[in-house]
Amino acid sequence: MRRSTRLINSATICLMLACGAVIAQKPESKPDQTKTKSGQDDKAQRIGILSVRLPISVKQKNKFVPGLIQRNFEVYEDNKKQVIDSFQSPSQLPLRVALLMDSSESVKLKLPFEKDAAEDFVSTVTNYRRRDLVLFATFDSNVEMHQDFTDSQELLIKGIKKVKAGGYTRMYDAVHRIIEEKMASLAGSDARAIVLIISDGEDTASERSLKEAIEIAQRYDVTVFGISTKNISGITSGNVEGSDDRDLRRLCEETGGQVFLPSQKLELFRSFSYVADDLRHEYVLNYRPDNQDRTGKKRSIKVKLISADGHLFHKQGYTY
Repeated sequence: MRRSTRLINSATICLMLACGAVIAQKPESKPDQTKTKSGQDDKAQRIGILSVRLPISVKQKNKFVPGLIQRNFEVYEDNKKQVIDSFQSPSQLPLRVALLMDSSESVKLKLPFEKDAAEDFVSTVTNYRRRDLVLFATFDSNVEMHQDFTDSQELLIKGIKKVKAGGYTRMYDAVHRIIEEKMASLAGSDARAIVLIISDGEDTASERSLKEAIEIAQRYDVTVFGISTKNISGITSGNVEGSDDRDLRRLCEETGGQVFLPSQKLELFRSFSYVADDLRHEYVLNYRPDNQDRTGKKRSIKVKLISADGHLFHKQGYTY
């Protein structure tokens, strides 16, 4: 009987030790990770928006104004002066340029020299430094990607050469799609995101609106430049600036870019050259908005030039 009791006690002790081992290996219960992670994500987003990067081009008589310093700029968001954290002059940020060419039926007669000018632009950008990349896409009744981001002139020019004209004009769809699919991922990186549009007329077929194209460009810090070929003499000419050009101008200027209205083939080449030059001569400043509340409302941005003269080009606002 005594031996049986010892066996039972030994078995009980072993069972208790085994249970203890299981309990020791079981991870401790932790607080709700979903809530904590969500809080961290919200904080990360707030921290991300605290610093707004603002590229600024200052021009006088179509020429870049050099030599400006941080004290020459004051930034206002919703009419409240902001603190400038950093300043770069001139910008040395790597470029990511999306070249979007109108290939609708209306550009058929102009397409040959548009392609020539585009090839010249590609050569200029990719020759400057190897860290700058260009993609090439067209828009007509469809938006078609011909070449993703690359520094290869050969691949880009090959894509440009094979373009043919036909169909309607889906410019806003092209801008929205390229930014959403190819440039949104650049947000928060050092790269400067640029969209360059060459088109001869108004948007006729997009599902997206002008407002939507502006908003997504501002959201992802993309600057839009535009070259209108509508007024090229000797092909088809019109007014200096019609309603379609005004829409293109609005798309460009509200995102910090410019629009060019060449009237001759030579001016078309110069317009591309001006854009390439502007991308090398920008001031870039960063500021922290005082208002850090996410309201989903549009915030306006205004920059004042102090003790200097020139016309300012910069993003005019964003939604947060």
